[in-house]
Amino acid sequence: MDDAVDLAVVVTTFNSIRTIDRCLQSVRGIAKDIYVVDSGSTDGTIAACEAHGAHVIHHVWEGYARQKAFALSLATTQAWVLILDSDESLEPSLQAGLREAIMSAATQTRAIAINRKMWYCGDWMNHVGFPDWVLRCGRLGALRMIDLPVHERLEADGPTVRANGVCRHDTWDGVCDGIERSARYARLSATIRSPTRFPLLYTAFSVLTILLKHGVLRLGFLDGRRGLTVLTIFAISRFATTMAAFERRR
Repeated sequence: MDDAVDLAVVVTTFNSIRTIDRCLQSVRGIAKDIYVVDSGSTDGTIAACEAHGAHVIHHVWEGYARQKAFALSLATTQAWVLILDSDESLEPSLQAGLREAIMSAATQTRAIAINRKMWYCGDWMNHVGFPDWVLRCGRLGALRMIDLPVHERLEADGPTVRANGVCRHDTWDGVCDGIERSARYARLSATIRSPTRFPLLYTAFSVLTILLKHGVLRLGFLDGRRGLTVLTIFAISRFATTMAAFERRR
């Protein structure tokens, strides 16, 4: 930790053994403190976190946003806090970029966004879903979690800069995992989403938009079979989200 900056890292976990080692290893050289909020893992996640020197706190699951808000509240001793999902990890380029962004931050800078890049089935997704800038780091007290059932997000109370480098996002453990997660998120989203009058027409238009944006404009076809698989999961997710909201309101 001799090269660590004035940074605490918080992570939420639940049966995250597939990715948690990579996640925590990627921040050990930059963070002074690591806090893991676990909601009842039984797959060895807790032992893995403790092996990395993390402070592990058990907290009953309250939903994505509230769980992360609780995790953020634990970081009180460092000037900056970085929040990661258990399937996110800092590539060496981002370790350097985040360190530089923190150490050179102007007084008015309140937060730092990082660029996620999907890792799927053994390789990078160089086009589909990339770039994907997300707010993940901020000064102590500068971040606020927007409470949504799914796709929760952070907001900062002032100017945000971008860190150079890439955050590896191990999104899905294969196509079935991707589809199962899409269905779970669709059910959660349906609780707050307003249904469209013509759901099938809306879905068709949305899917075409996804294919155009990620498959053509971002050159997603260059990602080959894996790119096509991810685009298909994106389309299934949009279909499930739209129809779940429609069915719930009927």
